[in-house]
Formats: sequence, structure tokens, C-alpha cells
Amino acid sequence: MVQKRKYAALFIGSALIVQGLTACSASNPNPNSTGTPVATGTAGDKAQTSTSGEKVTLRVMDWADSEKPFREKFIKDFEAKYPNIKIEYTLMSVDQFQNTITTAIKSGDAPDLYPIPGNMSLSMAVKGEWYQPLDPYIDDAFKNQFAEGAFVEGSTMLNGKIYSIPAMASVPSTLVFYNKQLFRDAGLDPENPPKTYTEFRQAAKKITEAGKGKAYGIIEGGKQIGRWKLAAMDWSALGGSGLNQQSPISLVTHDANYDGKEVLDVMNVFKGLKDDGSFHPKTMSISAPEARALFGEGQAGFILQGEWSIGVWKRDNPNLDFGVMAPPVPDAGQKGFLPRSSYSPWIGMSKTTKHPKEAALYLKEYFNKDYQSVLVKAGDRFSILKEVNESSSEIPQFKQYYDIAQKYSRLVPNPQIRNPELASVYGNYKDVQPGVGDILQGVVAGAIKEPNTALKQFSDIVDKSLDTAIAKAKSEGAKVDKNDFIFSNWSSDKNYSQQDYKSIQ
Repeated sequence: MVQKRKYAALFIGSALIVQGLTACSASNPNPNSTGTPVATGTAGDKAQTSTSGEKVTLRVMDWADSEKPFREKFIKDFEAKYPNIKIEYTLMSVDQFQNTITTAIKSGDAPDLYPIPGNMSLSMAVKGEWYQPLDPYIDDAFKNQFAEGAFVEGSTMLNGKIYSIPAMASVPSTLVFYNKQLFRDAGLDPENPPKTYTEFRQAAKKITEAGKGKAYGIIEGGKQIGRWKLAAMDWSALGGSGLNQQSPISLVTHDANYDGKEVLDVMNVFKGLKDDGSFHPKTMSISAPEARALFGEGQAGFILQGEWSIGVWKRDNPNLDFGVMAPPVPDAGQKGFLPRSSYSPWIGMSKTTKHPKEAALYLKEYFNKDYQSVLVKAGDRFSILKEVNESSSEIPQFKQYYDIAQKYSRLVPNPQIRNPELASVYGNYKDVQPGVGDILQGVVAGAIKEPNTALKQFSDIVDKSLDTAIAKAKSEGAKVDKNDFIFSNWSSDKNYSQQDYKSIQ
């Protein structure tokens, strides 16, 4: 899954990315300090068996690798509490999941519960009859335990019905972790991490030189396009691009400005790291979880990841001395903020499930304070439930991550909340490849020497694809317009509030 936060309004193709969810997944807690998860909750208090008398196998599939040990315990407790329900849980990588779930649905073999993939909008998934509404199976007591904004039309709801539950609180997953011991070895101050692009590149080079082939400046899960995409969009937003996961176009320029200076600057930072030999040699052949593991072993000075990594390192690499820093900003200074999305859809109930009541029991047990508190204490994610983060955060780096995220990120407007009929536009939007993530991956791999042309072509196609999707939605009767993506009352340094949606003209 991905931490208790993460993850992401999901726009088809390169225009949007799931928050979370293109991240690696949630992390695991240190069993010596966090206790064990107990599957108790509102649903379980009323029944200790399946809602029917027969033995039921409930199939659940996702990519929450960091949560694995907790989920195993959760499932064990769940099956003990509901002996008539057997959980068949399948854990995959993000990329594996996106391919597997599409094939499973087409063949009529979809699991009972699964998240929406990062390359698809909720509206398109519902249009394709992937999911069914959860409303008949969840009550107000269950819904009221979630933070405000968890269930919003155009995000997790369509036509007044709830189709999906977010995985976690919305927090950027592109902050930087750094190895303090490697800093010391390279003559760097571990309490004063780099703040600008130039300082970041110089620090990575020094760590690589001091590492003498045993440690490198930076490592990434180079196989995962989503991680490159997030880096390009989020870091460029700090430079003032106005790009974010919730819209295909910039909040600043009102078009797809992926070829703007802010994105090119990010590309050049990563190109410089590549030219310096600062990337770990395994970078392009590994996934994000594999990169996280090598960082935990002390093989790299920097890694871009989400908060879910913290619990994994605390459990698997207890001697790792690491810190958290904000992404570096252009040498000319910070011009914007990391975009923080409204809560993104994550898990939903299959349209074809034969066990909806049992699936609802699973959701009620999973989203209860006892289990969610375990994940927060473990440093796996920031919970979407009320009060859990405040009462359960214990790991210093976890608190540090949250504080940095609050300082350097702002909630950006979601066009689908402004006009729910945009669901038709998102549903008609055609994927654009190669996207900004593919381009950055190509730069680091050395396949793309100058990204300018590729970024310009990508930007032009995104603009045309959006115009085409709007025209198609209009022809289908939707009341939509390009202006629905333009927010005249948006300011990069402020959180976009519910009141702002009401006051925009």
C-alpha cells in the first residue's frame, strides 16, 4: 500500500500521479517499540463470523510492501475473529499491479478489494465498471472517523456515492533522506544538509568520491516511472512551475508547461548527478523498495522517498543514522511549494465481488484506530483517521518528515472538486507517452542527452489531449470548460480551502 498518507488524485497518463501510490507503499514498524496490530473495530464488535454461514475466501490485492509484516498480523487476527472468512492477500510492486489488475478485470477474475492504479482516474475506473459504491455497506459511524475531505465529490465520490477510501493523509513523497555517517565520511555537516541544486550536486559528488566504490551520492528505484515523474513535478513546483498531480496543466501558466525552465532545471540537476557518476550503478535496474534497502545498508547518501520508508529502516536497519531534508531548490531561490493533493482514491470494492458484506468487514477492521495507530507508530504512514497522527507518532524522523512537509507544501486545488462533471473529461483523456517521468528516466539512463525537445513534444500533446477530452465530454452532455482548470484565486503560498472553491468565479 503506501504509508498512511500517501498517494494521490490520479490523472490518466503523465498529467497526474497518485500520491501516494506511485510511491513504494507503506513501511513496517519496529516490533520492539510499536506493539502488534489487533484487528478490532466497529464491525467486529457486532459479529464474530462471516455475515453468511458459509466459508468465504476474500481476495485482496495491492502494492503495500512496507506494510507487509503488519498486514500479515492483521490478516491473522481478522481470520481468528471471523473464522468463516479466509483472506487471500496478494502483494505486488506498483508496476506489476497496474498490469495484473487490468488483465484480471478483463478476464473476469478481479479480486474482491483492490486499489485504483496510478495511471487511472476514479471516473474512468467507475465508467469501466471496476468498482461498486460502498454506501450500502458502510454507516455514518464508520465514515465519521475519517478526516475532513476524505470523501469528496470528484475525488473519492462520484454522483454522490463513495467508491473508494484513501490510503493515508496527503503528504508529498519527494522529500530527501540522507545518510549522516556518509556525510561525516565526506567531510559534510550532517546537521546542515544542502539547500540548493548546486549544493545538492556537490554533496552527492563528495559522498561518491569518499565512498570509493562502496557508497554513492544518490540511489533511486530507476525502474519505476512514477518515482521519476513525481520528482520532476514536485521539485519543479518548488521552482514555481505550478505543476501538480491533480491537473494536466499548470496553475501558473494554465497550460502544460513541462518544457518550462523549472522542469528543465530539475532535469539538469539529475543530468549533472549522472554526469558526475553520483548515481549508484544499480539505480536503473531496481525498484523503489530495492533502492530503499540499499540505502538502508549505507550504500548511498541520498534517496527520494516517502515517510513510509522510515519504519522499514527502523526495523531492518536499526543502526542507520539518517536525517530528513526538504528537496533542494533552484540556486535563485524557492519560487513555490510542493503541491499537496486533496485525498486521493485508493482501495475500492470490485463490481463483480460475490462477497460485498465480507469485503466491507475487512475495510471496517482495516480502517480502525487500533490498526491504523500501529502503522503510524511504526513510521509507515500518516493516517487518514482523525487524531491518530497526533496520538501515535513516536519516531523522531517521522515527526521531522511531517514538519518539513507542512512547511514546504501547500494544498492545491482539485478541478474535479470544483466541477464534478470533469469526471467525463478525465475519463476521455488519452494517455500521453513518453511522459515526463519517462523523459527524466531517459536522462538519468543517458538515453536522452537534451530533454528540451522531448518535453516540448510532451507538453504540446498534453494540451491537445486535454482539449480533445473536453470536446468529447461536451459532446456527451457534460457541462465543462477549459476554465474549470484555471483557479484565479489560487496563491502558491496558501492552502486552497473549501471556502476558496465556493468563492471562485
